[in-house]
Amino acid sequence: MSKIYLFRHAQASIGKANYDVLSPKGELQAEELGKFLCEENLIFDKVYVGDLRRQMHTLEIVSDQYNKKGISIPKPIVLDDLNEHQATEAMKSEFPKLLNDPYLKSLKNKIEKNPEKQYSYMMLGFKYFLHKWVKNEIIVEGIIPWKEFRLNSVNALKTIISEIEKGEQIAIFSSGGTISSIIGEVLQLNDEIKIADLNFSVRNTSYSTLLYSNDEINLLSFNELPHLKEDMITFV
Repeated sequence: MSKIYLFRHAQASIGKANYDVLSPKGELQAEELGKFLCEENLIFDKVYVGDLRRQMHTLEIVSDQYNKKGISIPKPIVLDDLNEHQATEAMKSEFPKLLNDPYLKSLKNKIEKNPEKQYSYMMLGFKYFLHKWVKNEIIVEGIIPWKEFRLNSVNALKTIISEIEKGEQIAIFSSGGTISSIIGEVLQLNDEIKIADLNFSVRNTSYSTLLYSNDEINLLSFNELPHLKEDMITFV
């Protein structure tokens, strides 16, 4: 029986010009993850990562902890099918066209009245946009649509399990949406909105685990985070 660990990247730079960079807190989260994995003496036979900077940097920080402890960690195999969906990029392009949408206008008014809750209302706006995008109600030229993203993440999983040897432990460093998509495939979920919404629960540097044996794959755990204290827990 083989075990697959799905790690979400550490906190990225939300609100900055380049989101695809770990925040200072994110770097600390990744360091704590690396320390925890070393303390658990978790040895991986193969490591996979997407080619987004926040995914690769998280792995680099974890690998540094392994190297400091003198514990071997394999050279990562890069799969761009492990990259995150492009809903954020789609929203940046299309959001100005939706400012007259009644729901989004109501959120804007709530932000003006309660600026301290801006982040919460912004996330509600993103979720609203995400649902429209997932349902293909919004199509953006040059942006990979949700359906294709889902196929890519499933292909990544198929590629990885085709390369697993019996009894191996595998690490995958990716993003919340990709992890949600893979878990949705493993659980054979048919509701694309529910699969997309799993993303909002996956915490930075958390891990979910899959068991693979005899051509069957099952979910063992979801969204574990034993290495972070409450004040270090984030979702972006």
